[in-house]
Amino acid sequence: MDVTVKYFAYYRERVGKDSEKIQLDQGKRISDLIDMLMARYPGIFNEKNLFVARNYRYADRGEALSDGDVVAIMPHVSGG
Repeated sequence: MDVTVKYFAYYRERVGKDSEKIQLDQGKRISDLIDMLMARYPGIFNEKNLFVARNYRYADRGEALSDGDVVAIMPHVSGG
């Protein structure tokens, strides 16, 4: 299955692209995708400091992915 990953803010700058298509096996979950991204881009992603949205809604890392999903990877926002 194909999933589009969109990167925002710090992650977009560090990865060097706005988005990319990633091919995954059926049955993979958001946590599997995050693990794959952490291996592909070492030192960039910190699992505790990122938000994930699936198809434009905040998502739990245990959610199963489907072909054509759009997954957004965003850092936590801080400040006041």
